[in-house]
Amino acid sequence: MMTQFQRKRIKEEIEKQSAAADAGADRFLDKLRASKWTGVILLAAAMGIVIVVLWSLF
Repeated sequence: MMTQFQRKRIKEEIEKQSAAADAGADRFLDKLRASKWTGVILLAAAMGIVIVVLWSLF
């Protein structure tokens, strides 16, 4: 059985890991926004998906 102290420590550790993951994701998104190639890559991916969908319909 866990004590209240153990529960608090586990909760704090989970919150700390979550905050670190959020910060990493934010840095990654900032790098993507700063990249001039992001729009081109996303457009190409969207066009590829559309082509695959249309190809499978006909």
